[in-house]
Amino acid sequence: MNTSPVKSILLPAMLTGGAVFYLLASFVISSQFKPDATGDTMPTTSPQYALREQQRNLAIRNVGFCILAGTGSGLAVAAGIRRWHLYRKQAQKKQQAFSGQISEFLSSRPE
Repeated sequence: MNTSPVKSILLPAMLTGGAVFYLLASFVISSQFKPDATGDTMPTTSPQYALREQQRNLAIRNVGFCILAGTGSGLAVAAGIRRWHLYRKQAQKKQQAFSGQISEFLSSRPE
């Protein structure tokens, strides 16, 4: 397994983090910024403008959560891949040691 860490760990982690961020952010943006009944995206009266500001502040918090969730999922995937590689390496070492013992036993056995 002679692949580079960029290809085997970093790329899947970045793709997962990006996908999670995209899905969460697209949901937040589509649910927060819907046009009102007149079709305007930015109302001009002051109570409506204040409500719009509250929605914008809530959306900023939600996008911050999307960034954290995307980053966390990317890090979790990278950690999982590293553990899987470590597990496979240890299993390969055990298999080599066991096959070495078997070959040693068979070579020392008289026919």
